[in-house]
Parts: sequence; structure tokens; C-alpha cells
Amino acid sequence: MILMLIALFLLLSACGTLAPAPESKAEMPRAGIWSQAYTDECAGRAAESLLITRLDETEIAFDDFRLLRDGAGDYSGSANFTAPMPVDGRDIPYEISYALRASEDGRFIGTETVTEGGGHGIACPIELTYADAE
Repeated sequence: MILMLIALFLLLSACGTLAPAPESKAEMPRAGIWSQAYTDECAGRAAESLLITRLDETEIAFDDFRLLRDGAGDYSGSANFTAPMPVDGRDIPYEISYALRASEDGRFIGTETVTEGGGHGIACPIELTYADAE
């Protein structure tokens, strides 16, 4: 009887592993070429290609951006830039920020917000899709 209980305990404890199944690892998003498409009210803007150099459970990194994952599973981050004004050549600072969430189908959905130095910002809904998935 005791041997049967020990065998049952070992069998049940082996079923509770936290390791992901091998097939789910193959479907996880990964670093590489991604497409950033604008959606909804910004759908007329051209899609862009991004080379994501790091994508894991803590961070998405591309170009000058490091998007860090928070406790709710959202990735967010920003980078600052300057651009010369066409009229007088003055450098105008601006910030581009991202807020993304992983979707069940392997994309990332969220917003890209461009904020000028004066505080005026424009937010556009976006989605990132792995290039091989298109």
C-alpha cells in the first residue's frame, strides 16, 4: 500500500512541471525582422521594418529603444531624438514611446506615441508581426 502511494505521489508530482512544452517554445516570438504596421486611424501610414535584437520575457530591444516588461506583462519604453526645423534649422526635441502587449497569435499590439518638445503628442495604434509569419 505504501509503495502504491509513493508511486502515485511521484507520478502526480511529475505532471506539475513549470517547464514549457517544446512545441510552445517554437511558437514563441523571437528576435529578428519584424513589421510595424499602423492600424485604425493611422492605417494610411506606411509599414516599417524593425530589426529586433532582443525579445524575451523581460525586454524588447530595437534601434535606440529598450521596452521593459512590467508586472502586468506590458512592454514600454521610449527614446529621445532631435530634428531640425525646415524653416530656420533649429533643433526641436521629440520623444517616441511605445506601449505593447503580446497577443495570443504571436504579434504585439499597442501604441507608438510621438511627443514634441512642447508637449504635444500624437498616438497611433500599431501592431508588430514577425516577418516570417506574414
